[in-house]
Amino acid sequence: MNVGDRIRQRLTDLGMSQSELARRVGINQSTVAALLTGRSRSSGHLHSIARSLATTTAFLVGETDDPDENAPPPPPKPVVHHVMMAVALPSEAALARMFLGLLKASKNAASMDEQAQLLAKRLPNALSQLRDMLPDTAPMVSPLTERPAALATPGREHRR
Repeated sequence: MNVGDRIRQRLTDLGMSQSELARRVGINQSTVAALLTGRSRSSGHLHSIARSLATTTAFLVGETDDPDENAPPPPPKPVVHHVMMAVALPSEAALARMFLGLLKASKNAASMDEQAQLLAKRLPNALSQLRDMLPDTAPMVSPLTERPAALATPGREHRR
């Protein structure tokens, strides 16, 4: 087996395309294709290719037949943290003014689907600007500390 055959084997084993490998390594897909077809027998990116294919350079160049021998472990999966927090929204009238402003910023000829897409795209920014419309209220109490939330979270100020 040559380098191209071994790369092809790993691509198949991992269900990865040539273009995905090229993207992960930061090279042109034509470089990967040249290795696979034998037009190129080596590359200065072979270490990165091996890492992206979860194997070693020794396997790719034929020094070993075990693709897992001394291969680096796969990267850990990212940890997702779910956070829940209380949200205070202004009145319906203030929300209606916000949505009206968002719709006025859209093209008048936009279809309902296009308007819905525009609202979805602009909503996070619009909601972040609503804090100026909130009525003055007492600080929220944190259920964990039974202190005002502004005091329970260091570095955060309560905005009025």
